[in-house]
Amino acid sequence: MNTKTTFEKTIIGGIESKNRIVRSATHEGTGEKGNVSEQILEMHSELAKGDVGVIITGWISVSETDNPGENTVVLKDDTPMPGLKKWSEIVHKYGSRIVAQLNYAGGQLFYPPDGTVYGASDVADPISGIKPTPFTEKQIETLVSEFGDAALRTKNAGFDGVQIHAAHGYLFSKFLSPAFNKRTDAYGGTPLKNARIVLETLKDIKTKCGDDYPVWVKLNCSDFDHENGLDEQDFLIIANELAKNKIDAIEVSGGTLSGKYRPSRSKKYSAYHLEYAEKLMEQVSVPVIPVGGIRDIDTIDRILATTDVAAVSMCRPLIREPGLVKRWKDGDRRAAECVACNGCYNPKGTRCFFKLNKEEQAAQKEIMKFMNSMGKK
Repeated sequence: MNTKTTFEKTIIGGIESKNRIVRSATHEGTGEKGNVSEQILEMHSELAKGDVGVIITGWISVSETDNPGENTVVLKDDTPMPGLKKWSEIVHKYGSRIVAQLNYAGGQLFYPPDGTVYGASDVADPISGIKPTPFTEKQIETLVSEFGDAALRTKNAGFDGVQIHAAHGYLFSKFLSPAFNKRTDAYGGTPLKNARIVLETLKDIKTKCGDDYPVWVKLNCSDFDHENGLDEQDFLIIANELAKNKIDAIEVSGGTLSGKYRPSRSKKYSAYHLEYAEKLMEQVSVPVIPVGGIRDIDTIDRILATTDVAAVSMCRPLIREPGLVKRWKDGDRRAAECVACNGCYNPKGTRCFFKLNKEEQAAQKEIMKFMNSMGKK
């Protein structure tokens, strides 16, 4: 009999948590020359005060060859370590746990790159139009090592684990997608070959950080867009292989920024990746965490009580209300105030649209029009 409850203490993917609610990675966009800013520390302090169980950071860049935006935290050496330590400490101060999301943008850029753009293959990115230079096998070896080195730095900075970002059209997502991975070497041609770079990254992190250091992954259940892109069958094959290779938890997302369904859909969609998470749970024993369209406590209670998911993950509701989990725990069970407008994705830093002044809202509406034009729903 399933006896899971939302606000019970538990272990999620090797991490002890005070409840079963995870903050899904949300790019902060407020880093300062690659370092952790006071704005980042304040954002995560509020989330921890708000009783979020496990907080996954916005993506952290790890490689010399990537082209992260100027407001992204960059962990290619020890320079950001003092800020990283403050980051973990401020979350732990309030009893929450923190996972560092590690990522490589590749060709999916929203600004002119500073150098060569590398990718799985020379297929143009539908957002930027950039046709990347394919990684050589030697470069892949170096990149895998960079992920492992970055993970070790986060461990030394007190983070409770890391998440490999392999969704939403960034580099590893492109490797997993047959629409973008046209390689004929050991890193392309079948779902497992496409996934080799992710599997090698998992192994490198475990080798450097120890088998007991939690490594999570964020996967698309489907790209929902490009012809011959990653589909449900590919997702299940890849997720099963990751489970066999000691991944500690799988966060199930989906979609890309250019397709029929984007990762963040409108309010009319609810728990829209849950069915894929349930199919995966029938095949693996590692913790599975669905994200997408989860914004009310009644739905969360029902999901946890009636399925085998280990936890649920939220993003946009916690941008508008960082204290949402505590509000629910304290007895105010009203649904999240978030209206899923996607106005929080702001080039000046992630902020709820409704917390902007009128001039800022007018400028943000133009950005929202552009973002909405890239997808159909």
